[in-house]
Amino acid sequence: MSLLDRTIREISNRISFKLHYSSYMKSQFYSKEELKNIQVNKLKRIVQEAIQNVPFYQNLKSYINFNPFTLEELTKFPIVSKDIIRNNPDLFINTKINKKTAQWSHTSGSSGKPFHFIVPNNSDSIENIMAARAWSMGSSYQYHPGDAVISLRSYAPKEGQPLLRRKGNYWYLSAFDMNKQNLDFYLNAIEESGAKIIRGYASSLYIFSLLLKENNIKIKQVKTLITSSESILPQYRQTIENHWGIKVLDWYGQNERTITVQQCSYGNYHNNDEYGIIELDEHNQIIATSLINDVMPFIRYATSDIAVRVESIPQKCPCNRNLSIPFKEIDGRADDILVKTDNTKIPTANMYTAMQVFETIKQFHIIQKTDKSLHIKLVGYSAISNVEIQQIKHALSLRVGELPMTFEIVDEIERSRTTGKIKAIETLIK
Repeated sequence: MSLLDRTIREISNRISFKLHYSSYMKSQFYSKEELKNIQVNKLKRIVQEAIQNVPFYQNLKSYINFNPFTLEELTKFPIVSKDIIRNNPDLFINTKINKKTAQWSHTSGSSGKPFHFIVPNNSDSIENIMAARAWSMGSSYQYHPGDAVISLRSYAPKEGQPLLRRKGNYWYLSAFDMNKQNLDFYLNAIEESGAKIIRGYASSLYIFSLLLKENNIKIKQVKTLITSSESILPQYRQTIENHWGIKVLDWYGQNERTITVQQCSYGNYHNNDEYGIIELDEHNQIIATSLINDVMPFIRYATSDIAVRVESIPQKCPCNRNLSIPFKEIDGRADDILVKTDNTKIPTANMYTAMQVFETIKQFHIIQKTDKSLHIKLVGYSAISNVEIQQIKHALSLRVGELPMTFEIVDEIERSRTTGKIKAIETLIK
């Protein structure tokens, strides 16, 4: 894309943000019926584009009922995986668009297979509105566009580069260099920014909270904490919330921009119903349909993310938003779920609950090798004894059965330089 095209896109997104911000901030409080009508109208437009101009879906023309059109028409579409789209990208692209000027994007390729796709040119503005809406759900502070934001994610400085990179109202602090030696620099940057919100990976906020706790430091300026991109372990949440004295607001989204979901101050995960539709399959995998992408429609897209079903959905959330509550929490990714010798899958949450009772363990990383054996890396607050390792082994054995285990005591769990994330559970079995 040329410099002129990029400039035009940036200007278009700024205009789009200003045009739509107010309406999206209001619509989260619409009635359930009004939100459903918005979904129906947006889905109808996406479906019409798909069956008319997207090769993969054109064979569905005679099956879709538009008189009247309801959300149930969505079930007539097949569930599609990332591999299906990756292997047949041209079948999913709207033939009316100019691919040379379209906004191409990609996932991090943490599985070793980068995934390229197209999003609408104005999708940056909608994504930013969804972020602003999510960050305004705190109990004592509501974020407004332009407010300073501290980010403990995304920025991985190379040797010789500064620990801080500023871009607009965003203050990006390295998630790789949080230690006592650099603590004053981080504290000064936060104070100088005036930011009342910190967003970051769950692991980076956890590590930063531990660092503050160990040095008996409280930052009263910060009123909202946002985690995203990693499953927030119970141990992480408890440590963060206990130190800061405020609730963590977890946010779930994807590079593919199909759906975004965020916690309100009452702990419920709200789907942005005007942005996307969520289904859970029989394995609790999140199936997502984008309501904003008509250039490469993601319809019933299998995300590989696993959720925990809501036991009972409240009639109305105390936060007064009528946005749907599609699940209780994120349980991890399908490719990060361990299996027993008989291939029985083990819910990720089971491993988290097993580990959280060991108060001497600061962090852990469980890797399942191709032979199904487990290698467990442990970081302790202090020296970890052999007795404690045996206790951990016993607790895990109750969940994974007779899988062989090896343990390694390390100083820290390495953060991926590619994605910036830390995985608590990882499987090498494909």
